[in-house]
Amino acid sequence: MILVAGGAGFIGSHLIDQLVDGGYVVRVADDFSKGRRENIENHEGKPNFEMMHADFTDYENCKKVIDDIDIMFLLASKIGGIGYFHKYPAEIIDANTKIVSNLLNAARRADVQRILYISSSMVFERAAIFPTPERALERTPVPITSYGFSKLIGEWFCRAFWEEHGLKYTILRPFNCVGPREHPEEEPGMAHVIPDLTKKILRGDYPLEIYGDGLQTRCFTNVKDTVRAFVLAMKEKKAVCEDFNIGNPEETRIKDLAEMLWKICGRKEPFKLKHLPSFEHDVQRRVPDITKAKKILKWKPRTPLEKTLQEYVGWYKSYR
Repeated sequence: MILVAGGAGFIGSHLIDQLVDGGYVVRVADDFSKGRRENIENHEGKPNFEMMHADFTDYENCKKVIDDIDIMFLLASKIGGIGYFHKYPAEIIDANTKIVSNLLNAARRADVQRILYISSSMVFERAAIFPTPERALERTPVPITSYGFSKLIGEWFCRAFWEEHGLKYTILRPFNCVGPREHPEEEPGMAHVIPDLTKKILRGDYPLEIYGDGLQTRCFTNVKDTVRAFVLAMKEKKAVCEDFNIGNPEETRIKDLAEMLWKICGRKEPFKLKHLPSFEHDVQRRVPDITKAKKILKWKPRTPLEKTLQEYVGWYKSYR
């Protein structure tokens, strides 16, 4: 049986779709603080699907959900946009460290075969090599934000539990995943950039507000491409005790992203931006080298950014 810890969230629910539809027996566990039951309710009643409520900061909860598990995807974490990282640094690092520690301790006592830990491109906040390969982590200063640092700690936990307890792992680092089921927040900056901008554009904001000069670059990856990589890593023996960057290596400036969304949302006014002050820790560039994923997992992204944005806007309009 496969456990997806944090499976009711945005990325986790798409992973659930691929696993359940692929015939795997899946247990999803979530505390539903951010994940939504509606994301996975279409699988309820299927013989290969089970849903449980669990608070992973409680070790006893972790022991309960890991019973009879062979493989675990560890997605559960406190996550949000750049504003969220600045507003709740203590909560993020406290909760995320407890979640990883509890789940790995429960897993090694339950003889789980392998952990697939979903890390983040944020471990490369201070990278100086672009595109950034996995091996650059050894020469990259530690992240500045508590979220990036908590994800780096999670990676160290995985390696340490392998060295001391023989708990096999695979580390997967998504780069700016995009797709349906990722909701904007009420406060700007608390969600990721695409939900945030889409909400502003569709409600009629003019000019469109963005943080900073808009020259920051990111590499946006369709969520279905991302979770396809997760499943490939689960099946690939050569992925055991390895780490992989999972992302679209095509860089996009935030101002160009905003203009693409403006057109896709159908706004008729001339595109115009209003620049707000940047957050203190706003990474200016993040781009993955995915050579390793291509070679070992036989994976590369398939979905162009424009199509991904069209899918997201279409979903957001129908949901709204």
